[in-house]
Amino acid sequence: MAARRRGDLDEAEAHLRPVLEVHEEEGYQPGRASVLAELGFAAEMRGDAALARRLHLEGLEASRGTGDPRAVAQALEGLAGTDVLEGMAGNAARLLGTAQAAREATGAPQPAPERFDVDRITGAARAALGEERFAALHEEGRNRSWEEASPVP
Repeated sequence: MAARRRGDLDEAEAHLRPVLEVHEEEGYQPGRASVLAELGFAAEMRGDAALARRLHLEGLEASRGTGDPRAVAQALEGLAGTDVLEGMAGNAARLLGTAQAAREATGAPQPAPERFDVDRITGAARAALGEERFAALHEEGRNRSWEEASPVP
């Protein structure tokens, strides 16, 4: 994670791929969901929307299987980044709202040091939509259930 946040995507992927293999072999869904999110964020940061979407959708499936709203939130945040990359900032704003509400419902909102991706994606969606439109769509997303949130517009 640190390598990815530094922008060293090759190093990050080199560390993450073997970890993903272990989680897949052992059927450890929480770890699998987390690593898929990291790999999806790396693909999104490279500008590879197709790979990012595939990884985040796999992560969403794995995270829903865990029943952990925070894991689902991370997958939704990743899909929001992919949406911004593909010119669908409106859906990104909704997904970010749903993810935020899911995190807050656990009583553990995401702390500032862990908001690297959320802040980055939120900034891009805001820039594309403008503050007023972003706020309205984000609020719409906050009113959706994380269990039923759709990753497609």
